[in-house]
Amino acid sequence: MALMPYCFDDETESAAEKWCRVNQVKVPEIRSFDDVLHSLSKSQFRVEREFDGLQQGFREMLLELADLDFSDLRAGHLTGTKLHHYTEQGQRKIARALRKVRLLSGMFSQGVTEREFTQIDKTMGE
Repeated sequence: MALMPYCFDDETESAAEKWCRVNQVKVPEIRSFDDVLHSLSKSQFRVEREFDGLQQGFREMLLELADLDFSDLRAGHLTGTKLHHYTEQGQRKIARALRKVRLLSGMFSQGVTEREFTQIDKTMGE
């Protein structure tokens, strides 16, 4: 399958394919979206991709809420930055922690701002 359209009808190889062949660049054979994700070193599963892509601070908050311990890691040398580093029990703890965050978020009006937390009705009693 050609990577790019052919310039001429009689060509059997695109310009990109020729360049890769001449420069000995290995082109991954991609037949599906999963193959694309794997070529980018990403999981085919959305939750794993999203967890693995979390910014460090957000991942730490979620893991703190999950109340994980060392037994939740598959092996002691793993860092815990990837979802597959955790046992199934650890993964379930993380899922429950995310559910708690979503429940808490749902208890507030959508679009609440930080400034609104400083608006206190002084006429209300202590």
